[in-house]
Parts: sequence; C-alpha cells; structure tokens
Amino acid sequence: MRQWLIPLLLLSSLAQLSADGNEQILSFSKAKRLGQRLIAAHPHTFYCNCAIVEKTIDRTECGYEPHNDNVRANRIEWEHVVPAENFGRSFVEWREGHADCVHRDGRPYKGRHCARKANAEFRRIEADLYNLYPAIGELNGDRRNYRYGLVNEKQSAYGKCEFYIEDRVVEPRQAIRGDIARVYFYMNAAYPGRGIIGDKSRKLFEAWDKADPIDETECKRAKLIEEIQGNENSFVSGVCREKGWYE
Repeated sequence: MRQWLIPLLLLSSLAQLSADGNEQILSFSKAKRLGQRLIAAHPHTFYCNCAIVEKTIDRTECGYEPHNDNVRANRIEWEHVVPAENFGRSFVEWREGHADCVHRDGRPYKGRHCARKANAEFRRIEADLYNLYPAIGELNGDRRNYRYGLVNEKQSAYGKCEFYIEDRVVEPRQAIRGDIARVYFYMNAAYPGRGIIGDKSRKLFEAWDKADPIDETECKRAKLIEEIQGNENSFVSGVCREKGWYE
C-alpha cells in the first residue's frame, strides 16, 4: 500500500498546481489596468498581430481593414479567449439573478452584470489575466461568444487579418491556435465545473496544442502574468523552463 502512497500524493499535488486560479485580481477593471504591463512587454494585438503604438493600433503593418465598425476597429479592447458567457452561465446569478441585482426603478436584472456584482468567484474568473489578450475592438465584438473551430469559407472580412467567422464558429490564424488551446486547458483546470471545455472542443484543442507548440513569446507572457497575478499556468511553464524561456 505504501508504494502507491507517494505517487498518489505527487499526482494530487500536480493536479492542485494546475488547478490554482486567480486569487489576487478581484475585478475586471483592475485586470485591464494591470494588463497594460502585458501590452508594454508585447505591443501587438492578439488575432491580427497588429502593432500597438501609444495606445493606438497601427493597421498599416498588419493590413487590417475594418468590416463594419470603424470606431471599434481603432480601439484596443480586452478579449476573453474563453468567453465570459461560457463560464458565466454556470453561476446562478447569471442565469436567474440575485436579490442585490435590482435597478433603481426596482426592475431585477441578471446576466454578466449581476454575476459580477453578486459573486466574488465570477469576478476572479473574469479578471484572470491568462484569459485576457489585447484585441482590435471590432473583432472582439464580432467574435461574441462563438466557439473556436475550422470554417469552410476562408474569406477574411478584415483585409489581410486571418480571422474567419462562419455559422457562429471563429477560426483564428495558425500562429495563435496553440496559445488558445493552452488558455482553455488552464481555465478548465483552474475553474472546474464551469463547463469550459466539452469533449468535441477538447479534441480540437489537443490538435492545436500539438500543431502550434509553445514559443518564447508565450513563455515571457506567462512569466509576467505569474509575477502580476501570483499563480502559474502549468500547461505552459514546464516547457518554458525546459527551454530556458521562463527566467
């Protein structure tokens, strides 16, 4: 019996390590302020790799062309890779509301704003920096809460930016697919029971993880987030240490 005890304890500790989530950043507004350090370290948007220069988007470098919303096309917004609704609907405050969620005129409300107001755990998950990337506002809006996947029609509505939407599915450029997969793995482990990864999505993300391995940029971002937020993304950090990219 004793020969199994140490391996079991080791596995338990590793599972706990991968399941540690954000405990320090307690609001989305604070996460956005702290996220400026991530932009300073890597001043590019996530989906299109457009340069960010003095809080503005340089669209000439990446060839981005607005599709519908020219105002948001010039605005940097924080994109939740795992949409807030994906984990939000696991909270009763999102689905049904709460006694504290009442407008001044007495009308009750629910959804994201209620979950944010009435549930501290939701606020922690919403503010997790591992799940947040700077993105062109128009793409953040057009992505909505659509799932990631592969689409049939490869015609971008955004100039040279490889960002495709079809039938409520979003296909991102190949260079960030592994990054997306590893964010999902981390979020699913850090916040169990929130329905973040389904069986179908897991197979897709496992394939993306292999096809787009961890690189130095991803490691430097993960290390910086650990310094800011206080917890590690073990789905990235182990490889980063092996490569010498986690210093």
